[in-house]
Amino acid sequence: MKHQLRIIISLSVVLFVIGMIPALASEQGDTTWVSTYTWEAQNNPETNYDSPGRRWFDFPASDNGEAYRKVLMYHKLKCFDQGTAGGLGYACGEWDYLSYNYLFDHTGVLDSANLTHPLYRINNLDFETDSLVFLPSGGAPSDTMLTEYSRTVLSEVGAFTSSTLNGAVSTDLLMSSSEGKRIEMVWSAEELIEMGVETGVGIRRISLPVGMIEADLLTLECRWSANEWMTVYEFPATASGMLIMDLSEVLVFDGVSDLSVSMSFEGLVGDVCDAVTSPGNVVLYNSMGGYIEFDGGDKMEVAVDSLSEISSEVTLECWLKGDADWLPANTTIFEGVNSNNQREVNVHMPWSNSRIYWDAGYDGGYDRIDKLSGEDEFEGSWSHWAFTKNSETGIMRIFRNGAVWHEGMDMDNSFGEISEMFLGSAFNGNNSYRGGVDDFRIWSVALTEEEIAEGMYFSDVQNHPQLANLAAVFNFNGENGAFEDSENDSPYGGYCFGNAGRVKYRAKDLFLNPEIPGGDAGSLKPALQFTQGDESSFESTVELVMHTYAVPIPPVSVSTWDVVGNDVEWLDISYGWPHDLLQVTYNPLGDTIATYAIEGAFVAYTNVQLNYFGVPFEVIDRVELGRYITPYGINLSLGDDGWTWIYDVTDYLPLLRDSVELECGNWQELLDLKFAFIEGTPPRDVLNVEAFWNGTYYLNSWDDNVQSHQHTVAPNEEMFRLVTRASGHGFGQGNNCGEFCYNTHSVLVDSTEHWSWEIMQECADNPLYPQGGTWIYDRAAWCPGAPVATQRFELTPWVVGQSTFEVEYDVTDDPYGNYRMEGQIISYSAPNMSHDVELMDILSPNDRKVLSRWNPVCEDPVVLIRNNGSEPLEQCQFTYGVAGEEPQTYVYIPVVPLQFLESVQVSLPYDATAYTEGDDEYLLSFQVSVDLVLEADEEPSNGTAHTSFRRPPTWAYNDLDDNRIIVWTKTNNVPYETTVELRDRNQNVIWERGYTEANTIYRDTIELNSGCYRFTVLDYGDDGLSFWANNDGSGYVRFKKVAGGNFATLEADFGKSISQAFRFETNLISDVEDVVPVFDSPEVTVFPNPAQGSVRARLEGFDSEVEWVLRNAMAKELQSGTFRPSNGLLLSFEMSDYAIGMYSLEVSDRENRIINWIIRE
Repeated sequence: MKHQLRIIISLSVVLFVIGMIPALASEQGDTTWVSTYTWEAQNNPETNYDSPGRRWFDFPASDNGEAYRKVLMYHKLKCFDQGTAGGLGYACGEWDYLSYNYLFDHTGVLDSANLTHPLYRINNLDFETDSLVFLPSGGAPSDTMLTEYSRTVLSEVGAFTSSTLNGAVSTDLLMSSSEGKRIEMVWSAEELIEMGVETGVGIRRISLPVGMIEADLLTLECRWSANEWMTVYEFPATASGMLIMDLSEVLVFDGVSDLSVSMSFEGLVGDVCDAVTSPGNVVLYNSMGGYIEFDGGDKMEVAVDSLSEISSEVTLECWLKGDADWLPANTTIFEGVNSNNQREVNVHMPWSNSRIYWDAGYDGGYDRIDKLSGEDEFEGSWSHWAFTKNSETGIMRIFRNGAVWHEGMDMDNSFGEISEMFLGSAFNGNNSYRGGVDDFRIWSVALTEEEIAEGMYFSDVQNHPQLANLAAVFNFNGENGAFEDSENDSPYGGYCFGNAGRVKYRAKDLFLNPEIPGGDAGSLKPALQFTQGDESSFESTVELVMHTYAVPIPPVSVSTWDVVGNDVEWLDISYGWPHDLLQVTYNPLGDTIATYAIEGAFVAYTNVQLNYFGVPFEVIDRVELGRYITPYGINLSLGDDGWTWIYDVTDYLPLLRDSVELECGNWQELLDLKFAFIEGTPPRDVLNVEAFWNGTYYLNSWDDNVQSHQHTVAPNEEMFRLVTRASGHGFGQGNNCGEFCYNTHSVLVDSTEHWSWEIMQECADNPLYPQGGTWIYDRAAWCPGAPVATQRFELTPWVVGQSTFEVEYDVTDDPYGNYRMEGQIISYSAPNMSHDVELMDILSPNDRKVLSRWNPVCEDPVVLIRNNGSEPLEQCQFTYGVAGEEPQTYVYIPVVPLQFLESVQVSLPYDATAYTEGDDEYLLSFQVSVDLVLEADEEPSNGTAHTSFRRPPTWAYNDLDDNRIIVWTKTNNVPYETTVELRDRNQNVIWERGYTEANTIYRDTIELNSGCYRFTVLDYGDDGLSFWANNDGSGYVRFKKVAGGNFATLEADFGKSISQAFRFETNLISDVEDVVPVFDSPEVTVFPNPAQGSVRARLEGFDSEVEWVLRNAMAKELQSGTFRPSNGLLLSFEMSDYAIGMYSLEVSDRENRIINWIIRE
């Protein structure tokens, strides 16, 4: 019995992969169709061509009184014909992505999570004990940066000239005292010439008449026209009467360039200076505060009361200077969510792929626009960013520095109530931003490009045209340890968690809030004087000074929390410094030269955990109905009618009732998903579905996470099945697990192993071919463009009569890779019938695309039947034929009677002329019925089916006066991999050949009588005659007419094999065609491949001892030996000492020679 169960499982897996379920035309009885996702809904610019998503659908009522014997899910895909997949340029998605078919079972059971939260959080982190100083004895602590500045001091020893300037006046508008000040001015070439500045002579000194001036640091920067800025003077300043700045870099006027000058002062104490009027050529910046610096783990919570007006429009804007040492990384600059923690506004600035994402408006999902950005756009320097949306017009935009940077249309999700809003991270504290932020503003209107550009440089919004629509503004001008509130020019409420600190702008970095000294009409700029002379006119000395600059150390937050209902809320936030904080003095090289401990009374905190229950929620079990891997979509066409894969989902019938929530497909292809409910008596009733082992599990921790599962048998449960679905993913390390590694999987019942199999799946025979990527490579239980293999294990014989039982799933350990795993136990009643045979499918003839590797056919029809009765099936009779033709009958007697739910393929002898003779353009119908012979069939409705099919094409010369076909083969670089064979309709080989010469055209002329035949081209390398990802070159096979022209040309990128059935018509009769004896071809499977060390080979189909040889790419023999294959034994050899490259393993006996290629990594 155990052996028979293994056979049943093997069949079910193979048949599922090729599309084991028949088209609905195969069913008698009433059928109810349920349409869920449609192509039209997804192939629509209004949905942004997005994934089908999570949706509710109406299914047959649970109390409708109908019994369904089978439920089929029709998973139909086609490429986009409006837009492209994901907007990435291909009609079908480019990559082989996982695509799930999930059902969400709403159990009606309420549960609540037992949660904990610390009473206190310091620096936005949990802790056990800690202490903070709130009032340091020496004031707010800071680090000290020592910087050595030098200046050149010139003494006149020769001839020199100084410029003269007429019309200068004394003013206090420029040099009045200020914490920081920067004056930027332009001296046009015309002004310089008028002042007497000579061309070609070095400007070595710049002077300014002043009253009195002192500055902690004066920085002078200059540039000619559009050249780069250069620092020509940087030194503390003290002057009375004349401020003299001898330049460290000589400026040379060329007679045509304008001179831009930036003078910045830190700690300025001054009164007046001389100035001249120069409209449009001067701007003044005074220190008016600073910005906030996020260094990771920080966030600022925004009070949301004022955000309630946001409905259909929004603008969020700020200045950003990203940390160049950190970005690009996964970051969120701000996020606002509704009461269900669903995203209403969000910007990733950027994500680790350097794309900037703007998400806005929630309606079952959020609208999104995104664009790839350059690193110079988001890091290292200040840029202004604004994000707008108007859901009524459907326009979303991103602005950079006042101009539209990106936009998207048809974005009509409006905004719900924002219940939480955060700056500096996502709402849950993840994806922390690192860098500076200034002037963060939120508006309940979508600002125009002009409004953004005109307002972005000004922190004061009192004169903004949209002031009435201002929802929040944060200028970060307060002191560290203070809230963003009305006392700090941010009346909307902002509360920092962590150690985000306000940072004062250095004077030379000031760029916001520009002023024009004296107003637009006056435009006063300092009356600079320029002194020129050659190098011999001056003697120079160098003065040095050590300048100190204090860098405030921001305090950390300490927040106090309490349980409020089913959540926690912070009650209080204070800011202090760790009691063990050290203030550091750094020398100009950045080395620590001194440390000073913070002093002052400290407050000790001992943390405790708050315990509470979260918001009650309904228990929703996610159940996977089936899994699919999308095909490689470059240059792929699925046709106007798409491709359909049919899943038997009868096991989920109790869940497919009433209102059902599904989440299926993805954005790679369009999905049409329908369900067919077929009335009748099922083999056994489905009572319960229990889902577990649901997730991604890594091989290096498999045993810790994939635990044995215990099932408790409920009343009326008589029979049981374990359903598993494990697809391997990840490669590039070690054995290339889990996608490409050979790995043994096992199922144990009550600690006893009952099933074990090798996970790798053949992909080179995929019916969906050719594809754009590496579609031919075998993978772990999946192939691109095919369903993931589902394993079904009948547990009943091992657990009958038990009240509980355990199942366990084991895999071979590996340090790399993972499996996407699903486990389910299906519980059933006892069998409903003693005697019933079901016609499961007509495999040929059949026009279904997933069966196109074999169809159309010359050979006898093949059907799949199953015994649905509890008693063994010993005999059945088939009635079948082409519709309109006289039906034929055949009595089938299995060698061993079929047990309950055991299935078998049956070949039906059939010789009707209409089966293969005639036009191949039109669809015909092939009908089959099956009935029991010895007993009455208790469910006759499942024994009849019909399929649509086409005859094979007819090949003939015009007057039927020739009987020759030329097999025209061009070999590629590996000719020995290719063989061509010709079989008659009884599958006798009548001609075959292999090839020995590379890149050679072979022409073989064959004489045939009238009849139906099949040509098959086989490639023992499983990579066809042409494949982009190898070095085999390209070849082809054509079937040509003697007089010229082709009967057919076969696809060269075919993987394992390709065949062509055809009807040949001729008036000539050849000698009796020879029948070539056929033997099963032996096979050699090498693993792991690619390899790094030990290599094993499985040899199958050899009847005697073999010789084997391992060679390098130059055909040099490295190892050799003899080996006698026997069941379970593997040929093993070591490759760890060999260089990286290609190697060949040749295995041969008296009649066979097989070569496999091995990649040494």
